[in-house]
Amino acid sequence: MEVCQPLTEVANSFCHAIQQLDHKLAALRQQCDPIQHFEDYEGEVHKLFTQAERGVLEEDLSGLDVDTPVIEVNGTCYHRVLRSLETYQTVAGSIKVPRTSGQDRCIVPL
Repeated sequence: MEVCQPLTEVANSFCHAIQQLDHKLAALRQQCDPIQHFEDYEGEVHKLFTQAERGVLEEDLSGLDVDTPVIEVNGTCYHRVLRSLETYQTVAGSIKVPRTSGQDRCIVPL
């Protein structure tokens, strides 16, 4: 997917998904101290990172959406009609992000 505008906000260490990952990893490490079955621990760590990856992608993809009452594209004005959650497929799995769509000829600024 080609991106035509910059992110409004870039994920960083204050990203909700990264904060949750840190919290869940700390809880897992505490719960599994000492580690009894490394394969089970490894699987849980993988799940947490995949979950965090989807969260970062959701936040960044949401930051690409243009959520204004009106946008102009090549001299034509488009008015916002609907803002709703849409599902997108990523390498980390399905994510849901809010998306803005317009009237008449529908263009999605995302």
